[in-house]
Amino acid sequence: MKHIFIINPRAGKEKENISVRVREYIASHPELGALVFNTEYVGHEAVLVGRLCHIFEDETIRLYICGGSGTLSRAISGIPNFSMVEVAFHPCGMTNDFLKVFEGEAEPFFNLDNLVTGTPMYLDILDFGFGKALNFCSVGFDARVAEDVNSLGRISIAGAKIPYKFSILKNAAFYVNAQYSVMADGQEITGRKASISAFNGIVYGGFYSPVRNASPVNGHFKLLLRDSSSPLSLIPNMKHYKHGNLEKLGKAVRVMDTSELSVKMSEKRKMFFTADGETYDMEERNNSLSLHVLPTTLKFVVPSGVALKEQCREGE
Repeated sequence: MKHIFIINPRAGKEKENISVRVREYIASHPELGALVFNTEYVGHEAVLVGRLCHIFEDETIRLYICGGSGTLSRAISGIPNFSMVEVAFHPCGMTNDFLKVFEGEAEPFFNLDNLVTGTPMYLDILDFGFGKALNFCSVGFDARVAEDVNSLGRISIAGAKIPYKFSILKNAAFYVNAQYSVMADGQEITGRKASISAFNGIVYGGFYSPVRNASPVNGHFKLLLRDSSSPLSLIPNMKHYKHGNLEKLGKAVRVMDTSELSVKMSEKRKMFFTADGETYDMEERNNSLSLHVLPTTLKFVVPSGVALKEQCREGE
């Protein structure tokens, strides 16, 4: 097996240099014969992964992705043949949200020895055509918030919470709900929505967990449809949404198990889309999106003794 480390040196808020720390580990373990690369720009992960998979196409490789949620998503998007690749995630981002489906959450994944000796678990992936996500995709309000957070997070000295709260207040005040045409497993759902979200994981934005029983091993995702909201109702209801108390939101929120989704904005303005915290310009894609599950596709390396949380084990 070929061991390859891909490092995003700009991930998270670590004072310690990620690249130096990981390279020191590799130097102290020459038996791995590992290769190591730093990303140089956003999206470089997918380019590197594609090239490396081509170079080593005749042998199994294990990619150690050292960064945050976006780094992991972009790296997975570059894999051409999942049968020959294992992916280990060394969490160095601000939230590392996908790991919250596991008992112990991110803690066991911090130790590189745990990843080297770990074994792969087959997980579902969300494929949106021009990329892939492991945790969460959304159109609308949450995507607008993510776009602001990506900008504010670079200058925030208080982590993720302050940018998120500021962006939520801003977009609650100025965001206009939009008319969407939605197809979910062949069922048409058309109307004005605040957001349309697909959950393969259970937490996004560091602390929002509206759907607490999503599973990355059952061949479908949790589709959450949030009806149009006014600022007067959105802000007071955020605490219920954040903690998954959706029954208190009544008919304003709908959750369903889905494996295929298409979304089209029916208005002539920009549609916002986010996948694992990365934001995309959908105007150049005709303000439309298609998303489907790739079931049990990703060989995701899990440290010994680590299992999915009980509520995330559906389908095992």
